[in-house]
Amino acid sequence: MTIGTVCSRNPVMAPSDAPLATLARLMHDRHVGAVIVTKAPIDRPVPVGIVTDRDIVHAQIRHDSDLATLRTEDVMTRDPLVLTEETPIGQGIERLRERGVRRAPVVDASGGLVGLVSIDDLFAALAEDLSRLAHLVSRQPKREAAQRRPPGA
Repeated sequence: MTIGTVCSRNPVMAPSDAPLATLARLMHDRHVGAVIVTKAPIDRPVPVGIVTDRDIVHAQIRHDSDLATLRTEDVMTRDPLVLTEETPIGQGIERLRERGVRRAPVVDASGGLVGLVSIDDLFAALAEDLSRLAHLVSRQPKREAAQRRPPGA
């Protein structure tokens, strides 16, 4: 399984010059905890940063100013961890762990943004795999018992 199979498509995006208040409203309205900061071209955006809800809170406290006066570029994490669609899930988890982040933009082979992967996405995928494995383990004794029965019994 790859990152591309579990990531959320159609991530929330914004340009770096967007007011931080706009990002906060976007997060609220779209029920997300992160916005990917992109640069042109608009038809094939490329991730250059990420802003999380936590970044917004920290920025407001650190700058002691109104969100309307802060710009996205003032608080975004530059050079975010970016994963490709083909990144194996295990490798993606390891890279997230190494960087100490919970989310990463996902790009296609040409570097265009296609999604966002979060630890929530990964937990869901791994839980589904574990559930299937548990089902297999629970079925095996029944299968073995059925094979031991003499024909017609």
